[in-house]
Amino acid sequence: MATSIHNTWLIGRQNLFGSRVQDLGLLLKDALERWAGGLDIASLGSIATCLGVAPAACRFLRSAWGEAYGWIRQLFVASVVVPGRDPLNRNVMSWVMANVVQHRSIRSFTARTQIRSGDLADRAALLKKKRREVQYLPHFETTWFWYGSRLYFVTRSLDCFHASMADPSYDGIGGEELTLGCLGWSTGPIKKFIQTCQEYADRQTEFFVIIYARDRYGMTWQPKARKPIRRVETVHFDDDVKQALLSDIRKYLDPNTKRLYQSRSMPYRRGYLFFGPPGTGKSSLSCALAGEFGLDLYEVKIPCVSTDQDLEQMFQEIPPQCIVLLEDVDAIWTDRDSEKGEKDAAVRSNCTLSGLLNVLDGVGSAEGRIVIMTTNKPERLDSALVRPGRVDMKVMLGNISRRSAEQMFLRMFTPEVVMGLPLLDEKGLKGECTSPLDPGLLRELALEFSAKVPEDTFTPSQLQGFFQLYLDSATEAVANISGWVETELSKLSLDDDISVVSEDRTN
Repeated sequence: MATSIHNTWLIGRQNLFGSRVQDLGLLLKDALERWAGGLDIASLGSIATCLGVAPAACRFLRSAWGEAYGWIRQLFVASVVVPGRDPLNRNVMSWVMANVVQHRSIRSFTARTQIRSGDLADRAALLKKKRREVQYLPHFETTWFWYGSRLYFVTRSLDCFHASMADPSYDGIGGEELTLGCLGWSTGPIKKFIQTCQEYADRQTEFFVIIYARDRYGMTWQPKARKPIRRVETVHFDDDVKQALLSDIRKYLDPNTKRLYQSRSMPYRRGYLFFGPPGTGKSSLSCALAGEFGLDLYEVKIPCVSTDQDLEQMFQEIPPQCIVLLEDVDAIWTDRDSEKGEKDAAVRSNCTLSGLLNVLDGVGSAEGRIVIMTTNKPERLDSALVRPGRVDMKVMLGNISRRSAEQMFLRMFTPEVVMGLPLLDEKGLKGECTSPLDPGLLRELALEFSAKVPEDTFTPSQLQGFFQLYLDSATEAVANISGWVETELSKLSLDDDISVVSEDRTN
């Protein structure tokens, strides 16, 4: 009974709605017929004339407004232009996106696949095959906003924005020329606003190291990665050498040191050479030093540099107060190598030793930078490259010692919350780690673990690979280290046999 009443009510409601729509249609039809009936040919001609003139009037008004707007900007608006691809451009756009565009109802976006995922909350999810996130980049050409007590505007070219989108490494910020302006005759407020944008960018990158590399065309320096600051303690090598290195860099960056260099007419620059087998942490140490002293890192891969001119251009665009990382510096080609008849001369870089020496300490070389050179084969380096003044300190990063193995064990299994991630207890369960290992027991396990690791045999990266298998249990790591060591030693002896056989065949 209730169902039938409900159906009857719905049918009646639909009929009533349909009848109202029909009545509204009849009324509109009647009104149009009366309006058309009262028109004569003259009226129709007037309407047609107005419709024909409307586009021209619209173009005139638009042109007049553009002319008036140009005069207003020239007479009553101060402006500053920030070139595209400049680091300052990125700082300004980051502030505008976060504080202006984000809070407005933008209705036009460009959608593309997210290149770098910013979600680090779930480490396990990063290992799974899944759809990549979509990045939505807002469109705007000119936007006005209040900051403080002044009205500002930011203008960017959409054509430049679309052109920058062709670069896969472009993240939608800082790729196009910007024009900043405000009402008034002074650019002082704009300069203060730019300073605010710089301070905002510094706060955003306070706990990160920005790594710069050349873009895919080799034309400009672009941010390659933003990595969380890594503590120097996590790079394992001789403690005395580590403290001496930190002390030397700290003294060099002291403002008093710069004044002393200048007063004595000495070039204010510092060079270091990190050498050792692959996997000993040369690049990791460079990143850790950049985070320790709050410096940006500019990465130069010597084998990828085409000519001396390209190398010189790269160094001219590097700012002061940064670390320049010259990787695989032993790839530099020299005439002396060809005279020695080295078999691997074919893999050398097109860059010459003379070109590298000129950018390091030539007449036009810049000052105020820290240059770190890395190599796996220091014996191949020319003596002119490593002389004092170009290389002020040499740091050997070799295989890991038992003391460093103990420190690495403690670092891997000391309970601490990093980046808000849940910890793993000894049972491997996610949670707040209500029952972590006792510090005394953990140190005993570390001593037992290090006693089973041979002295100066394995690289830190090899040992770190072992820890990745047992991150959820310190006791399992201690129980399985002996078998891992035996397996790795057998691999090392096999590699030695292969190298001996290959040398005999070549001879």
